[in-house]
Amino acid sequence: MRHVDPAQEAASWAASSVPEHLSARSIREPWLGAVVVLVALLPLIWPPPAWLLVPCFLAVLTLRAAALIRWTDHHDPEPARWPRLTVLLPVYREPSVIPDLAAAMRALDYPSLEIVLLVEEDDLETQAVLPVWPFQVLVVPDGRPRTKPRAVNFGLLNTSGEIVVVYDAEDRPAEDQPKRAVARLLSDSRCAVVQGVLACDHDGSLVTRLWHLEYCVLFRGVLPFLSRFGLPFLLGGTSQYFRRDVLEAVGAFDAHSVTEDADLAVRLARAGYTSSVVLSVTGEEAPVTVTAWIKQRSRWIKGWLQTVLVHGLLPKAIDRWTPPMRLRDRVALAVQLPVQLLCLASHPVGMAVAFNDPHGPLAVLLFAGYALTIVVFMVAAIRAGRSPWDAFALPLYAFLHTAAMAIAVVELVVCPSRWSKTEHGVVRNRPTQHLVDPAFPQTACCDQVLARVRR
Repeated sequence: MRHVDPAQEAASWAASSVPEHLSARSIREPWLGAVVVLVALLPLIWPPPAWLLVPCFLAVLTLRAAALIRWTDHHDPEPARWPRLTVLLPVYREPSVIPDLAAAMRALDYPSLEIVLLVEEDDLETQAVLPVWPFQVLVVPDGRPRTKPRAVNFGLLNTSGEIVVVYDAEDRPAEDQPKRAVARLLSDSRCAVVQGVLACDHDGSLVTRLWHLEYCVLFRGVLPFLSRFGLPFLLGGTSQYFRRDVLEAVGAFDAHSVTEDADLAVRLARAGYTSSVVLSVTGEEAPVTVTAWIKQRSRWIKGWLQTVLVHGLLPKAIDRWTPPMRLRDRVALAVQLPVQLLCLASHPVGMAVAFNDPHGPLAVLLFAGYALTIVVFMVAAIRAGRSPWDAFALPLYAFLHTAAMAIAVVELVVCPSRWSKTEHGVVRNRPTQHLVDPAFPQTACCDQVLARVRR
């Protein structure tokens, strides 16, 4: 009888847990991702199609305007029994963050925790500092693709918690987040995942501050809005609390997707499950340079293109929706994926059309949209205790998205599963654990906020 190595068998499943027709590895025509860009560039050749982009802009603006509402959260009643919670921490070549990560995990307030560090077999530099790690360690066998979702899948097969949460190496979650998220998850049997709020917990360059404001709009405005109305939303990549049985039933994470969070959100919605948001913050490390930002954002955009091609909203894929999704769910996901991508790709075209005819209706719509977006970001900045004047740099920020889009389209064809990893541990003097909500500080009074606005 042939001997089967359990570790290798687990590694094989980790790389192919999602059925091929629902996985990014099924994409046979990666060049189709360029169709999104070509459609967005069409108005340069023939101006009338520019009007077709207007509904897309309005849909995205409407969704962003949800951030003008100050959403409040509620605390769910404690369950009679706290289920075991598995914390999965995939790391790769980032030994400098291990001590602070350990301190953040020690601070978590939960009665039954299983904390597991996932280290790749070839990551000798991280393995060298493991003597300072006080919790369990799993070494992920070498294999392809070498991605975060593959490592997390391997961790799933070697842990036992009924609830599973994934954190990144630089995360600093609030101490009470596990209890609040698990209580929310258990309060609704159809809820498959609870997403925590992600926020930058440090200051930095203009691109860092805009990244932070973008997260304030998304996690404090857009996601609570979608959650409140029972609509699916794209997950944040970290601070996600899953029911293990549901996660395994839908195939866990797609190891071939470079935005496994977006892909999983769609598959959960297809299976009829709902998602929720708990307003408990995880402090994150934002990119501090333009180069780091573009590297991270191009990976995100490439993953969103993968998700559109797989699930997507292409005719051959629509026939595979079983059971069929509700129309409202499809619309919600469409606005967050292909519509959002069209808006990103068409930004330079829109600016060119507007400046060519500055008094035309398209120019008026474009500048009105910018004005509303700037207002939304200014409100987010004031609530975060940050300078609202950074929001006026959003047109420049949009051009950075255009550069990231171009890189993403090329990589989708050349190296679709390449994981452009964000380097962690760059920012010094971050809080060891997250104590105060940086998105909406509870201790900031109106005078303090106004003083920052005046500066």
